[in-house]
Amino acid sequence: MRQFPVTAAMLVALGGVFPLLVGVWLFLVGILTALPHLSLILLAYGGCLLSFYGAVQWGFLVSKPTIILPKGEGLRDRRALLLGAFAFLWGWLSLCVGLLGNLRTGFGLEALGFIGVFALERIANRCGDLPPGYFMVRAVSTGLCVAGFLLALLSPQGHF
Repeated sequence: MRQFPVTAAMLVALGGVFPLLVGVWLFLVGILTALPHLSLILLAYGGCLLSFYGAVQWGFLVSKPTIILPKGEGLRDRRALLLGAFAFLWGWLSLCVGLLGNLRTGFGLEALGFIGVFALERIANRCGDLPPGYFMVRAVSTGLCVAGFLLALLSPQGHF
């Protein structure tokens, strides 16, 4: 597997997390005034970002120069497919729960989703399934995302 572009990926990851952190900051400013639309935007962006992190696994799978053999996918490929599916289905579930049920529960589920994807990627990294350098980028971006969702979860903005 080729070397992962760590510097470029770190800039992209921080750029992707930046709206989440700005949204959380504005969300916490909501102590002074109600910002219900920003809360929904933050929840939707988190679901999209979680789905994107799952899609990255599928991108790694597709970028491999392999020949399709009659026996089907190997164990590594199945793990990448399942990890990608878990991420977007969990993002969808947390978005549905947040919109149809309780907004705070949706934020909590998204935080758990990011932690779960990170834990599964840690296993994949130990098995050598991820390119060198990718895991460090994911550790930083996951930490920032989870911090943002925990702040949103603790915000008084959740009861409108």
